[in-house]
Amino acid sequence: MNETQLLKKAACIYLSRAQEALGQASEKIKESADSKALDLSDMELFELPQELFELKNLENLSLDENKLAYIPDEIGKLKNLRQLSIRGNCIMNLPESIGLLENLEKLYLGYNTISELPDSICGLQNLKMLNLANNLLTSLPKNIGDLKSLVKLSLHDNLLESLPNSIGNLKNLKKLFLDNNNLSTIPASLANLSCLEELVLSGNELKSLPPEFSGFSKLKELILDENQLKTLPASLAKCASLRLIAINGNPIENIPQELLGCETLTIDGN
Repeated sequence: MNETQLLKKAACIYLSRAQEALGQASEKIKESADSKALDLSDMELFELPQELFELKNLENLSLDENKLAYIPDEIGKLKNLRQLSIRGNCIMNLPESIGLLENLEKLYLGYNTISELPDSICGLQNLKMLNLANNLLTSLPKNIGDLKSLVKLSLHDNLLESLPNSIGNLKNLKKLFLDNNNLSTIPASLANLSCLEELVLSGNELKSLPPEFSGFSKLKELILDENQLKTLPASLAKCASLRLIAINGNPIENIPQELLGCETLTIDGN
């Protein structure tokens, strides 16, 4: 069998599997016509059946661990969705229609190949949890701060080089994960996150932190491992709720006495 014949055989197998998966998903959709939850995870789907977008009452949709390369515009028809999970696929970008899911509260997009987000995602006013970990993002939409209801934002293991100043407008944010990116600076506006309790910045290229970080009134954990920090702002001592600063793997030369003198604060590392 020559190379051309091998390619044709592989293509036939691919199409056969894709059609079989699509048929199985269609059957599952029919069985769940009146359900508010649908799990189409791990079905080897290369595309989504059109019947899916007729489930107007659907509130929870799981599409994890498939082989999806894109999400069609029709996703915007599922107006009642509260939770959407598309982890572990091959998604490269999202349709603008994602912004039509006005009732969405949880959006899980980790472990894909997304390099850019549509501006419309910033219109999801009810979104509380957004997970974009392990993608290829180099930047965020400039209006990311419009996600006023966001409580947890996971952006670790991307290629982020900077953050928009508007990120400081996420007033309800409690957990922010930015570890393992390419950040060399952090905007001072981050200190406006008055509800933030956990901030993870490990595995970046930070050489300093803004003195404005003293404004964190509820911050409990500040994780800074594996950066390029030589010291820490003395102003961090003003963060009354701060209990842990992790600085392993930094070229720390000195730690301000103001921090060393905080009895309730543990400085881990170096």
